[in-house]
Order: sequence, then C-alpha cells, then structure tokens
Amino acid sequence: MSTEVNAASRLPLIDIDKMEGPAGETLRSLPMRMNIIAMAAHASTCVIPQLMLGNAVMNEQVLPGLRRELLILLAARLDGAQYVWSQHRVIAERLGATPAMVAAIEELDLASAAFDEAEQALLDFGKQVIEGGNVADEVFERFSCHFTAQEVLEAIIAIGYYMTMNRLTLATRTPLEPGADAMRMREGA
Repeated sequence: MSTEVNAASRLPLIDIDKMEGPAGETLRSLPMRMNIIAMAAHASTCVIPQLMLGNAVMNEQVLPGLRRELLILLAARLDGAQYVWSQHRVIAERLGATPAMVAAIEELDLASAAFDEAEQALLDFGKQVIEGGNVADEVFERFSCHFTAQEVLEAIIAIGYYMTMNRLTLATRTPLEPGADAMRMREGA
C-alpha cells in the first residue's frame, strides 16, 4: 500500500504492483492503471466483482454505447462527480456525442434539440432513477416505448454502477490521473 496521500485525496492510492493476493494479480493484469481502481483496491474483496460489473456495463450491454454514456454523464453531472465526468466525456465523444449534447447535459437541458426523442426519454428516465428511483408512470411509459425491457434494466444497472463510482471518487477525493482531461463541469446542480 502506498503511504503517500495526494494533497486532495483522503486515502492513499493502493500501489497495485505491491498488492498481494488474487486481487493484486488480477489488477496487475489490467491494460490500464487508473486512480479509481487504485482507490477501489482498498476493498480487496469487492474490487474484482465491481470491475466485472463495470466490464459488463461497458462491453456487454445491448443498450447502445452512446446512450449508456449519456446516462453516465448525467449521473456524473447530477452527482457533481468530476472524475467520472472527465473520463466519460471523452468516451461519449468517441461514440458520437456532439458538443451540443455534452453542453445540454452540463446545463441539465434534457429536452434539448441536441437529443432525439428516444434520448430525451432516456435522459428523463435516467434523471428520475438518479434522483431517487421512483419513476413517474408517464416517464417510464415514454422511455419504454423506445427501449426493450432488457435495455430498461441495463440503463438502471449502468446508472447504479456509475453512481457507486461517483460516490467512491467523491467521498475519497480520488485524484484525476496526471494528464487526464480535467474539463470542469459547470458548478451547481
């Protein structure tokens, strides 16, 4: 374990190269080293299952990647989670998010013309899931007109996973990686 705490970080990042046991072996085999993983490694019995769920969300869902990323950005925006916002804004743009889409989420303008009807329904649904989970009937019906039952559940799971990651980074003040895009979200929700 690292003994040096980043000035902003509340806990030291785990030195994955020195981490013992199966979790250490698995984390060393990952293609990327990220501070969020080095922080999550404190929970050595949970970090691998958590990463497996993250992999399923990112790589195995039927829900289209761009739409998943819009939900992740919305969760990051509503939670004020800069770490996840910075990482996933780049992914969303690679998947086709326009600057107008990103700006609309920053401004919480979920009815923006930057989004098609299905995306607007997705974001309205996502906002209610993030803000407590009790989705109004009309919002659910509008959303489910555009998405399958599988996509509905995948959207909820993606939101839940990234709300967990938002809270992990916020509560511990996990620092962005050196050189990471630190574009800031607008302040306030």
